[in-house]
Amino acid sequence: MASKKLTVKAPAIKEKSGKIVKAPNKSYSHDELIAKEGKKAKGAKHEFVLSDGEIANRKRAAKVAEAAGEVPKSVGKKLHSHDLRRAVGIKKKAMK
Repeated sequence: MASKKLTVKAPAIKEKSGKIVKAPNKSYSHDELIAKEGKKAKGAKHEFVLSDGEIANRKRAAKVAEAAGEVPKSVGKKLHSHDLRRAVGIKKKAMK
């Protein structure tokens, strides 16, 4: 049985406390997650949720997204939330 190709599902942040806050989908940004969480998210790390549920840092997420054909190779070593939106033509959404 062939395994499914790993993909990047959505941005997430990891607060200093270790709490992971996930965006609903690719149309949200790390900045919106941080703003929504307020002061407790100050200094939060930008991460991503992968299709297998793993939380990956920006370097790992860039490799996964490139291998899955989600972003062009020109994205570079670190993935940003806007890279995902731009690659598939999704407009940024505001969190409520």
